[in-house]
Amino acid sequence: MDLLGAGFASVHRSAGMVLVVEETSMTDSRLERGRRRRIAILLLLAAFLVGCSSTTSPLPLTDTPQPVPSSSSVFAGHARAFRFADGAWVVAPEYDYDFLVFERRFADHWEAIKEIHRRHPKYDGRAGPRDQTLYFFVRMSPAPDGGHDLVAECSLGRGTGHEKAGGGGLVLELASSQKGWFVPFDTIRIRQERPAVEGRIQETVELLSKGKGREVPFMKMEEEGLIYLPVRP
Repeated sequence: MDLLGAGFASVHRSAGMVLVVEETSMTDSRLERGRRRRIAILLLLAAFLVGCSSTTSPLPLTDTPQPVPSSSSVFAGHARAFRFADGAWVVAPEYDYDFLVFERRFADHWEAIKEIHRRHPKYDGRAGPRDQTLYFFVRMSPAPDGGHDLVAECSLGRGTGHEKAGGGGLVLELASSQKGWFVPFDTIRIRQERPAVEGRIQETVELLSKGKGREVPFMKMEEEGLIYLPVRP
């Protein structure tokens, strides 16, 4: 046996092992640094997004206290959703939602903040986030029938309508603020009724397209709820 050759081979193998170990260690170190860098970037991005969301609001901003309303009320209830298909309305329970509305009325206008919460596990997100806050600002002017003509600006769009005398019900028609090839409606029609049963409210929200002298319905939501009024001394 060539001891010199065996010794050289042994040293060569040992050196090779050292080189492999050192190279593997350097590679692992680079991977670890890269992983830490990516984590740091993700954390900074998350902090940036949280910061942005904490300074934005779906409501108009103001630095002055709100005036005292002539009346205020809260509506709360549940909405059932329907999709128009093959000439008929078909239930779409995954789009159902719970709602809560805070309405404040003044001499020449009223405003409302509406929260909706879609809690069905199969909701697909096509109508936006599960939890949404909508804002309505509606100007009123006297109408010949004793009711009010309405001009509305809200989260959903802008439009006009009419309210019956005594606040018995209203109709608003809005040009949708959502535009695009893949938005299957351009008009939102809101009909609100307050049945003879004390403390109840019914509202239908229709999504439809208008054009060439005809209407094409897409979806509707039928809301039913209770009205909560402040207790007066």
